[in-house]
Parts: sequence; C-alpha cells; structure tokens
Amino acid sequence: MKRILNIVPNENWQLIIEFIGSEYRLLNTYLPRDEFNWGDLAYPQHMKRYVFTPEKIIWEFGGELNAEYLYEKSVKVDKKDLESEYLRLGYKNQAPTKEDKRHHVYYVYLRPFTKQLFSLGESIGGGHAERGGGRAYSYEELLLDSQWQQHFELSGCSWAIPIIKRQGDRSSVMADLIDEARYRNGL
Repeated sequence: MKRILNIVPNENWQLIIEFIGSEYRLLNTYLPRDEFNWGDLAYPQHMKRYVFTPEKIIWEFGGELNAEYLYEKSVKVDKKDLESEYLRLGYKNQAPTKEDKRHHVYYVYLRPFTKQLFSLGESIGGGHAERGGGRAYSYEELLLDSQWQQHFELSGCSWAIPIIKRQGDRSSVMADLIDEARYRNGL
C-alpha cells in the first residue's frame, strides 16, 4: 500500500508527490481533471488548495484521490530533476517606475528541492529586449542580504517575511511557506 509523505505543487499544473521511502513522483493534474471532469484543476487557485493525509489528497472543491491512484498516474522523477521545480511566492508589477512605464515586475520563487531555495528577480520591459535579472539564494544567504525584505514586499509576498525571519529549522519554514503559497497562489 502506497503512503504519501508530502505533496508540493509547481507552476506547471503538476503535483510533486513524495511517497514514503523517498520516492518522488510527478502527477500532471490534467489527468484527473479530464478523467473525472474536474474543471477546477485547470485553475491554479483551485489546484493548489488541498489537504493530504498519508492515504489521499482532498481538494477544497471536493475532489479526492487515494495514494494508489496518485502513484499509478504519476511518473517517477529523479532527485536531480527536482532541482528545476519551483513555486511562486510573489509576482507583482510595480510599473510605472523610472525604469519602465508599463512593465517592472518583481518576483520571488521558492525552489524547495535545492540548496538555493529562493529565486529573486526583476523583469523590466518584458519581451526579448527585457532588462532586469535575478539571483538564487540559500536560506542563510537570503538572511544576510539587506534588501531581501524590500524585494519580498515589492513582489507582493510580504506575508512570507515573518515565516522566514522566524528562522526555525529549514523543513518547518519550507512547509509553512509552501502551505501559505498554495493558498495565496503567488498573489
């Protein structure tokens, strides 16, 4: 019998499911969406709102899948491949600014399967001739950057600041950030 240890959504309408025994699998949520006609799974604000137990996942809209189904419909993913997975904490356009009248976006992404947990950046102008840039930080590096809190505020995720400043163990901070990000959907 399969048992769930953790579930983390990504920004590609997928769930990263950790089963007991350190096996990670990736579920494309279009599979249950199409099979059960659960249109809510097409929207991140609904797809990310769930609770889970070791036996099943239950979405707020009423959909429920057991661990056996999740295992059967998902594909194995190597830990190395998990490093490219991310979850949006915040993304906000602050335009007009002196740099651009229409597009000056600040963003923060959580990369829960890497040492560099946080990706902070700016997109100025957008498109092919965009200006801006970004940087990845470990938890410890982020706390040493004097501008991180301001960047989180500009990105629209000031809610994450007290969680990060709490400086508990990495896994509990990560779990709290993921839970809150799921409900806020990067807004």
